[in-house]
Formats: sequence, C-alpha cells, structure tokens
Amino acid sequence: MNRRPRHARPRTTAAVAAVAAAALALTACGSDDADEEIAGLDQEQAQDDEAADDAPDEDTDADAQPPADDDIDRPDIEVAESLQLVFEEPDTGNPEHDAILTDSQWQIKSVFEVLTTHDLENSSVGFYTAGESYMQDMESLEYIIEEGGTSEGTMRFTGHRVLDVEGDVAFVEYCRDFSEVQDTRFDTGEVEFEANPDALPSYQKVRLQKNDLGVWQTTDTEIEQESAKC
Repeated sequence: MNRRPRHARPRTTAAVAAVAAAALALTACGSDDADEEIAGLDQEQAQDDEAADDAPDEDTDADAQPPADDDIDRPDIEVAESLQLVFEEPDTGNPEHDAILTDSQWQIKSVFEVLTTHDLENSSVGFYTAGESYMQDMESLEYIIEEGGTSEGTMRFTGHRVLDVEGDVAFVEYCRDFSEVQDTRFDTGEVEFEANPDALPSYQKVRLQKNDLGVWQTTDTEIEQESAKC
C-alpha cells in the first residue's frame, strides 16, 4: 500500500505508533497492513468453507437490538446517529453461527459507540471483547478521544461469515467499507478529512471465544487495509 495514512502524525515511540495505527483502523483513515495471523486458524480450511455460510443480501443497522431469547442480560448500545453502521443480516440457517455473527457485530457496535460518544466510563466494549483485542481497542479509543476525533457517515460491513468453530472458539471474517465515512472533530463537528469514495475496503479476520455467560467475545483481530480479499 503506497497511500500514507491521512491521520499520520509524528510519533516518538514504537508504542505510540502501534496505538496510533490501531486507532486509525477504527476510523475512516487507512493504515499499514496487519501481517500477523491469528493463531489457531487453518487458512486452507477457511478457504474451503462451504457456501452455506455465505452472507445473505439483507442489511440491518445499528439500531437493532440483540436477540432476547438467549437469557443473557446484555447492555444497551447506541452508536451516535451521525455514524450509521450497516451490516448484512446474520441468517445462516445455523443457530450457533447466527449467535457468533450477532455477537461479533455487537462487539463492533460497542467500539463505535465509544468512538462516537467519547464515553469510556460507560463502555460496553468489555462485554463483547477480551484479551488482546480488548487492550488494543481500549488503547485506540483512548488515543482517539485524547486527539478529539470521531467519524461520521455510513460504514458498511459485508461478507460477515463464520470460517470455523472449534468448541468454544470460533473464527469469523468480514469486510469493512468506509468510503462514505468522513473524519470530524468531536467537539465542533468540523470535517478534518472528507470521505474518499475510492477507498478500498479493509478485511478483518477475528477470533472469538465463548465465555461463561454464553457471549462470543472477540479476543484477537487481524486487519488488512485496502485488501484485495474484499
């Protein structure tokens, strides 16, 4: 990838650079490809996954609530109206796969709730996220809030499907299209970077683990910006 991240800033340490790159992956800006693979995911098995898990055509937005028939006391999540998250409806015909994809989507929504409200104190990120992904997301959100940034527009998520399930561990992939998203100042609404209609989607591969409550928590995430896989 030759395009420089639009939010690139002088960085004094490798730690700050890592946090900044992860933060940019949450916003409309691009960042360097993440080459590190998630441990435990067999690439060939993922590629051979049957078409039964292919995502359908229907979409749903961030206003829909999680299913109430699993008896889990889930937190309310409200992404600011300025940013619309549009997902393909998880209807695989497999109840376990549907549950995995639903929790994966709500993990995404919990992150963007914080990004658009700057409310870390009441964050639901920890409900749907654990392990390395939790640390990365929280560091990224703290960085974005400190910088005073947010995003507005419409962000679309496609190709959301389960690659593999191994007991209480699952692997999911999806593509994120942010070509209709612009970066703005949280306090003033001033546009810092206009939406780029030519921006290529990013590809994300996620590891989830089912916790004692029955929630599929995201634990590891691999991101490829401007991915040919999308």
